[in-house]
Amino acid sequence: MLIILIFVIIMGCVLYKVKIFREPYTGKSSQKMVVIGFILLFIILLAIKPNFISDYLGEENDIYNKYLVDAILEGKTSINLEPSEELKNLENPYNPTQRVGVEHSFDTAYYNGQYYVYFGIVPAILIFVPFKLLTGFYLPTNVGTFLFVSLSMVASTMLMIQIYKRWFKKIPFNLLFLFIIVGCISGLYVWNTWRMWVYELTLMAGYFFVQLGLICIFKATKDKEKVNLKYLFLACLSMALAVGCRPTLVLASALLLPFLYKIVTQAYKNKLLKKTLLFVIVPYILVAIPLMLYNYVRFESIFEFGAKYQLTIVDVTNLSERYKDIPKGMYQYLLEPPHLQDEYPYIYTDYSTKGHTTNYCSGGIVCGILFFNLTIISCIFWYKYYKKVKDPILKGMMITLPIVGIIMCMLDVYMGGTIQRYAVDFFWMFSTVAMIIWFLMYENAHKERTKKVILITVLILMGISILTNFVGTFLNAETNYLKKFFPEVFYFFEF
Repeated sequence: MLIILIFVIIMGCVLYKVKIFREPYTGKSSQKMVVIGFILLFIILLAIKPNFISDYLGEENDIYNKYLVDAILEGKTSINLEPSEELKNLENPYNPTQRVGVEHSFDTAYYNGQYYVYFGIVPAILIFVPFKLLTGFYLPTNVGTFLFVSLSMVASTMLMIQIYKRWFKKIPFNLLFLFIIVGCISGLYVWNTWRMWVYELTLMAGYFFVQLGLICIFKATKDKEKVNLKYLFLACLSMALAVGCRPTLVLASALLLPFLYKIVTQAYKNKLLKKTLLFVIVPYILVAIPLMLYNYVRFESIFEFGAKYQLTIVDVTNLSERYKDIPKGMYQYLLEPPHLQDEYPYIYTDYSTKGHTTNYCSGGIVCGILFFNLTIISCIFWYKYYKKVKDPILKGMMITLPIVGIIMCMLDVYMGGTIQRYAVDFFWMFSTVAMIIWFLMYENAHKERTKKVILITVLILMGISILTNFVGTFLNAETNYLKKFFPEVFYFFEF
């Protein structure tokens, strides 16, 4: 705690005293070097942090980086694992109680006597298969995950800078830099580099493509008089690829709507509507048709990605009562305070399903996203500052980000349960809205003293959030790997 306090004090002095931080961010070399240096440092720290591959298969190569890759290269949709006769003879193989003592491949999709990988295929196509073809070896899943973690961190930072440049370029660099730091919290990067198995891989890959899509749509609409069709195509392609990582991210395409409304309106005036719509629709078709065919061959439904048939800790074929879990699950994801205890590390991960239906999955929640990033508190002023916004795209973003975030949260509760890593789907959306509101707050402050208070407030909230993240994630996490494998390091931080 003392170290974090010292860090916050030093950070505050640097941001307030050093000239390049007190000036607006213009992208000059010294400012760019600060941003690049910070992101590289964060990536390096993540790289040296202990991480552990899942114990599910107990071998170096798992169902994704080996079995799925082999299936793709062999032109098959099922993987080369033979289900046991006991599994085939079960009345309901999806019921975990019936599977007790029965040999089966956990967290695969099982359908018509075959095993399938239900995790998104896009990362396998883009990096795992090419790596196997080029080297003859299987790319370790944790390496692929770390690649997407790093790319996501870069993309998230670039998106924040795009928002800043478009609407808030008079605000000093110090406030932007604080939110770049906060962005590293909101991406749950530390949390998702503990295990780095296929769960984290597809989550972070989907997150990256959504961020990339938004960056491209910003670039597509950079010129007020002309749309850059190349970036428009890439934006829609990225959003489509996100669905191939994590199907629920189809909702993320709604984030393009404020931009697309302007693009379509402008194209209609310039008599380029048909051509423009092609650049929107074609990238989705290029991804959707292969995915639908892939789904149909496997599960006889173009919309079934396999989650319905997974062999996991609950019976996912029966979710009829799960709608009752949505209110409590959303509270846990968004607003639940940290779970405190008297003994070190003082915060614990809650795996309780009390208050939920009997068929509910709780993979562990330390606290809601509000307490992982306390700057989200600015969202209580949403309506006040929404009314002040004149730009239609910014106004649209302030609507779509929280709405999509809430719906994504509801879907995660209904389809997956409460598992901290799933917050990657929507955490950044609320954090981005919060950042926009803080920027608007600063921009509408007329006194220098008020602006200083805003900066200090964000700094303090960031510091507390770092503490929550450190204790709740580094010393706790989904499974306390640090305590399990490096107890001497775990108790080193005891205070």
